[in-house]
Amino acid sequence: MEPNYPTEMIAPAERADFWTESLKNVCGGFETFSSDWSKFKGKVELRNIGGFDVAGISVNADKIIRSRKQIAQGDNKYCFLIMQMQGRAVLSQRNNEAFLEPGDMTLIDSGYPSEFSYDGFMEQISLHIPRETLESCLPYRQIKEARTISGVSGMGAIIRDFLASAYNEAACIGEQDYPLVRESLLNFLAATLRGYSPENTFDIKVQQLAHIRKTIEQNLTDPNLSPTKVAMLCGISTRQLHRLFKGDGVSFGEWVRRRRLSEARRQLANKHFSGQSIIQIAFHWGFNDAAHFSRCFRQEFGQSPRQYRLSERRL
Repeated sequence: MEPNYPTEMIAPAERADFWTESLKNVCGGFETFSSDWSKFKGKVELRNIGGFDVAGISVNADKIIRSRKQIAQGDNKYCFLIMQMQGRAVLSQRNNEAFLEPGDMTLIDSGYPSEFSYDGFMEQISLHIPRETLESCLPYRQIKEARTISGVSGMGAIIRDFLASAYNEAACIGEQDYPLVRESLLNFLAATLRGYSPENTFDIKVQQLAHIRKTIEQNLTDPNLSPTKVAMLCGISTRQLHRLFKGDGVSFGEWVRRRRLSEARRQLANKHFSGQSIIQIAFHWGFNDAAHFSRCFRQEFGQSPRQYRLSERRL
């Protein structure tokens, strides 16, 4: 039976340590951070796809960090192809940042420090590939860590669907089929990453959009945040900014609104902010109208801010 480490049956005070140790057993050492340990929950599951280990990871932590100390203490010969299944995440490594929506992917090298930041509860799949194996199939033999690989269309969508299906059906894949599945995975990955080669303009656009999103994150509480201001901070035209967001399938305004709503929801659920009113939290995250905030919150999460806060307090 493949290892499966849920926290539901563990005493609340021990869940974070149990989950972190489970993650270490499957993916290597990390340190876990949370703003509310009393509500911590997560799960780590290990499966096998074509001879590759693949971990299913879910957690509501704020972030996890892999330091040089933890790298020195464990196996660091693998690269992780990480696919976001639920929630949003920012993965950082070697001065790069990958912003992941569901279906997006990125590569992380276990031999370098990394940081994974999460926006509420999230689920990911992590495919573990020996570094030498990955380098042998990549264009230019160069691993580009923490670069967003879009799963919206093209080869990104193909490997997204293949990896998700293989993970769900892992128990049904016989060992006689491992070589074929393994070869298919590597070929799909190599074809996908050709679109992210140094000469490819699509890769440049992905990194430009990542820089824009990072700038938005740094100014998210500014009620006067606008496309013009962000474009100026990023050194591009407003027209180019809108074009980059359009290519990603979401407008500037929608991205900012969703990020602000997510941060407001996180604080509404956090007991450390229980002394702040809903309006105070909304205004802190750039909203300037309580009724508008309430409508947007209900549209995004299916309940009013007040209902959400009360439901979280009952947990």
